[in-house]
Amino acid sequence: MCGITGIFQRREGRPDPQVLDAMTDALVHRGPDGRGTYLHEGVGLGHRRLSIIGLSDGQQPMTNRTRDIWVTYNGEIYNYMLLKQELESLGYEFRTHSDTEVIVHGYQAWGDHVIDRLRGIFAFVIYDQPRRRLLGVRDRLGVKPLYYHLTPELFLFGSEPKALLKHPRMPKRPDLDTIHLCMRYGYPPAHYSAFAGMHQLEPGCYISVDREHHRVVRYWTPPELGSDDPPNADAELDRQVDETVEIELMSEVPLGAFLSGGIDSSVVAASIARNPKLIERPRTFCIGFPEPKYDESKYSKAVADSLGLAHHVETMSVDSLGLLDKLVEIYDEPFGDSSAIPTYALCKMARQHVTVALSGDGGDEVFGGYRRYKKLHGYRELPSLARRASAIVANRMPTGVRGAGRLERMGLTMPHQYEHEITLFQHRHFEELLTPDLDRQVDWSLADLFARAPGKGPVQKAQWVDLMSYLPGDILTKVDRASMANSLEVRVPLLDHVFVEWAATLPPEKAFGDGQMKVALKDHLARRVPRNLIDRPKMGFGVPLEYWLGGENGLTRIAEGLKAKHPQGKFYSPVRANAVTELARQHGHSDTTAQVWMVLFLETWWQRHFV
Repeated sequence: MCGITGIFQRREGRPDPQVLDAMTDALVHRGPDGRGTYLHEGVGLGHRRLSIIGLSDGQQPMTNRTRDIWVTYNGEIYNYMLLKQELESLGYEFRTHSDTEVIVHGYQAWGDHVIDRLRGIFAFVIYDQPRRRLLGVRDRLGVKPLYYHLTPELFLFGSEPKALLKHPRMPKRPDLDTIHLCMRYGYPPAHYSAFAGMHQLEPGCYISVDREHHRVVRYWTPPELGSDDPPNADAELDRQVDETVEIELMSEVPLGAFLSGGIDSSVVAASIARNPKLIERPRTFCIGFPEPKYDESKYSKAVADSLGLAHHVETMSVDSLGLLDKLVEIYDEPFGDSSAIPTYALCKMARQHVTVALSGDGGDEVFGGYRRYKKLHGYRELPSLARRASAIVANRMPTGVRGAGRLERMGLTMPHQYEHEITLFQHRHFEELLTPDLDRQVDWSLADLFARAPGKGPVQKAQWVDLMSYLPGDILTKVDRASMANSLEVRVPLLDHVFVEWAATLPPEKAFGDGQMKVALKDHLARRVPRNLIDRPKMGFGVPLEYWLGGENGLTRIAEGLKAKHPQGKFYSPVRANAVTELARQHGHSDTTAQVWMVLFLETWWQRHFV
């Protein structure tokens, strides 16, 4: 994996090489093994390299023989050897062993359609010198990020916001619409960024920019889930998992896997253990917690022992204040998923042993593993009159009163039922806890996305929405930033697009049947490890925030420390001064720790960038 960045002067002028250097070196953590820049007329490309394949000759930005097509690229193309053979048959000569060169010659041979041929995880930008055009591409599921800033005069891009923020013409202002969405969902969704004038390129999209025009095109959309009933599904699932894992084992550096002991990571680890091409005993990694309620390490060890894996477990402890500041630095934008804490610790531990790690991310979305799916399966939409009555009663009940939340959900349509389950701050919170600046209407919502989602039922629709939003916005962002902060490449076999397209054909009951989640994946794993290692309650990757952050009042103390930096003892961010106190008061009726964490993250981020 690597870090990419660049500048395109759309009108006139030459990029400042010192600015390009600053943007490039802001991503040194993503690529400590090398750096490269390219300047030509109005274009500058930057690259930081983490060497995985083509160790001796994969330097970037990379060009063709005539030096008129250039690329800066972050990712892995798993089918690059097949594409290389095809391109060589067309007369293209390769000078390196790197998968990067396939993108250069593939663009020469097939133009923009090279994107359709790539199997892997990637974000890259091609500079087509004869056409004075840049083409930026993000992989189908959004494993690798790409941010950009576009005006009639300027196009900036980078793997992380911190690279773009090094450019003097990048606005340094918060985008309040995006902050509103961050508070609702815990992350900036879709094409939004928390910095004004900055956007994310959405998964499965590319952006074409020349001097006069630009366009964003969607080239891939997640398929409808539960759409068919393929023959020999069990045997084919076994084959698909093994094939996908095998192609992602290619590496010229040490490689291992995360193994929490849960279903998804165990599926990947079991497939690795079966692979006959691995000479050394595969290594797996797990983070344990001193609190038994959160600790899965004993399960991970049991799975590893059954598969004969070399397993590493590390029990983590936390420096709360220092860690909050560190995470704000890593994530660049407000991020409410506190499991970023153990994810960062896991990546740091794994990097001591390997440079590449395989992860089980994606199994919950593709195979129906979230508890909210079970709730949606049990929900029934009430007649409209009953819904309205429930909503009226819920709105008149004081916040935090037991039963208010259930009544509120009863008053919702199915799209809003889903949104309610995944929302961090509900509408009532905006009035009570946040300033009027954030109590605003934004023309984007998960409910709207759910309403137009394909699928035979609410669970399949929810899975599709999660693949479009929650997965890239939360899960994959969490892993990308945590791993890249430690110069570790993480691969996600269960999100290989060929595998996802096949898995989508499984009938709904293979994902969620008789109230059981991930039926097909559990049955698959049961063919490889003892069943008693599978049949246990789902734990997730939660963290004991209150315990780590100083006990029962630890979060409140951190809030007071942040407010002490303001001359009037308030938050600089659009959060009411009593927000954390009010959330702590409500904690007896519902767990508000996640909301407090989001408030603290937002305020720390705000102070870092705008004070």
